[in-house]
Amino acid sequence: MSRPPLFPQQTASGIAVDPRTLERVIPESKRSDGSTRKQLKIRPGFTPQEDVSRFRGTRQQNMDASALPKGHILGWVAPSSESRQKAQGAGTPPPNKNAKKRANQRAKKAAEKAEVVKDSWEDEED
Repeated sequence: MSRPPLFPQQTASGIAVDPRTLERVIPESKRSDGSTRKQLKIRPGFTPQEDVSRFRGTRQQNMDASALPKGHILGWVAPSSESRQKAQGAGTPPPNKNAKKRANQRAKKAAEKAEVVKDSWEDEED
């Protein structure tokens, strides 16, 4: 069995879990005059005011989760990742409805131009 940590994790109010008994306690401490404060047991279920987190609604929590890191600039992409995206090419999402429509119109116009050219050559043969 491993030894308990020398400095157990403490909350903001100084409450720690006693490694031997697994009870929540405020550990012994020394005063500035050299005397020691006794270890205090904390009742199960008690949460001191300084350990209570501020209430955040679901929308606020979602905003905090999706917040950008400090110093981040919207739309800026590192140069190395841009070159990787261009190289992948096949990983692009499929075009949306309007893009498909425009591509079909361009293909149709190109086919019509080819037919017009054929017709004009046929007229010369007569």
